[in-house]
This record gives sequence, structure tokens and C-alpha cells, in this order.
Amino acid sequence: MMKTLFLSFFLLLATSTLLFAQPERIGAGLAFANVLDFNGGETSNPGLFLKTWIALDQKSKLHVVPSFTVFNRYKFDPGQYVLKVFTFHGDLDAQYVVFTEKNIKVIGFAGGNFTYLTSTFEPYFVGTPVTLSDAKDWAVGGNLGAALELRMSSHWDFIVSGKYKISKYPQFVISVSGAYFFRDRSRSYRR
Repeated sequence: MMKTLFLSFFLLLATSTLLFAQPERIGAGLAFANVLDFNGGETSNPGLFLKTWIALDQKSKLHVVPSFTVFNRYKFDPGQYVLKVFTFHGDLDAQYVVFTEKNIKVIGFAGGNFTYLTSTFEPYFVGTPVTLSDAKDWAVGGNLGAALELRMSSHWDFIVSGKYKISKYPQFVISVSGAYFFRDRSRSYRR
């Protein structure tokens, strides 16, 4: 019951933030996470993610950042069956600029996450003596992390971040991405 309420609140907040706010920039990149065991298989790397930043103040120091990540499929084929594991992450973080020096920003963030795991089991022959079957599971938790943003041009930033996902399926995720600003930033970051 508590998971359902938290998930409903998380999805409502993410949806309303995206629908009624003006995004400042959009980013995409690769995510790498530690491997999780699920239903006789493992999760896989890398993941592809998409995120957007929505400024909450005039100086753009505080942002709400929703993101969605799809990880590469894990496939295990020992000859009698095929097991495939798929992993999806949804995150909603609050980011704050902790330090700024010319074209470099250090960001701290915290927020919530939703992890969805699914696996499919396909035996080669009917009656294969294996105890596996299809499985699905999900978990809701929190995020804590930091990022380094490097200004590349008036419209582009390069971002490296690390976050720890606290949930039933804990993971440490490192990501690299590019972010495109919708408006021109003719000057560098101010101190």
C-alpha cells in the first residue's frame, strides 16, 4: 500500500513537472551501473538515458530533473533455454549548484527513483527441466549524488555524474552525457 502511494505521488509529480514547466535544457547519454542478480540472470550495461532540467529560481541554481534510463538487455543461453533480463530506471531529482568557477559547476542532488526489472524465459524444448519462469519486479527508493558540469559552448555542456540508488535493488550509477541549452548563453558562468 505504501509503495503504491509513493509511486503514485512520484508519477504525478514527474508528470505535472514536465507538462507545466519550461525546460531549460535537455540531455542524453550513457549510464553504467553495478550488476544486479534477478531471476537467475543479471542486469546489463550500458544504459541510455534522457533527462531535462527545469529551473526553479532566477539564477538557475536549483533544478528539478526528471530522467528515464533503459539498460542494455542481458541474454543468457546455456543451450536448453534463453533468459533475457531488461532494466528500466525513472528518476526525479532536485539539483543544486554547490560550486561555480568560470566554466565548471559542481552539482549536488537528491531525489527519488523507480526501478523496473523484467525477465523472459524461453525453453528450446517443451518439458525442459529448468525451474525458471518469466518474472517482473519493481522498487521505489531514493537517490543521492553529485555531478561535474563543463561548459563546452554557448549551447552545450558535458556532464559526468555519480549517484547511489537506495532501494530494494541498490545500485551505484555513473553517467556521462551532453546537455543542450534551448537559449544562447553568450557569457560564461558567473562566480
